[in-house]
Amino acid sequence: MTLTDYYEKLPTLVAPKTEFVTRVASRCGVNLATARLWVKGKTKPGNQEHFDILAEETGIDKENLFSK
Repeated sequence: MTLTDYYEKLPTLVAPKTEFVTRVASRCGVNLATARLWVKGKTKPGNQEHFDILAEETGIDKENLFSK
């Protein structure tokens, strides 16, 4: 499973996707647009600490967050 897969599987009716992106952006100290680019697989974090945060938030190994 990748970060994009995780994001796509979140339910859409109660806005957990928005909550997830907002939480990730806040924890990483980036803007919402940057966090959305990550979850859509358009870009990857440049800071290794952000990989750690994403892995902690999702339960996905850091090595698999962006692999396809």
